[in-house]
Amino acid sequence: MIHADIATDYQRCLLPYVFDRIEVTGRTFIGPRLGTHLMADYERPSEPVAFSLLGAWRCDFPSGPNATVLANLAGTVLQAEGFYGQASARRLSPA
Repeated sequence: MIHADIATDYQRCLLPYVFDRIEVTGRTFIGPRLGTHLMADYERPSEPVAFSLLGAWRCDFPSGPNATVLANLAGTVLQAEGFYGQASARRLSPA
């Protein structure tokens, strides 16, 4: 996932799908894990977050951004250590 404005020719081939708006909803962790069991990460204290990535974005899937890349970008935007959630994207019609 990269801004369409700064994509090189190589990145345009790798990331062929262009979206003009990506809506992100999810949760960010605000406290430590309460144990070591399998669901401990999802039982951590968390708070809901939602934001939009505006502008043209190039992605590698027709449904939107890669989940790992999205989580890393969301962590950077929110300045948080952990993020989990989902995104919905509006695709630009090819012209």
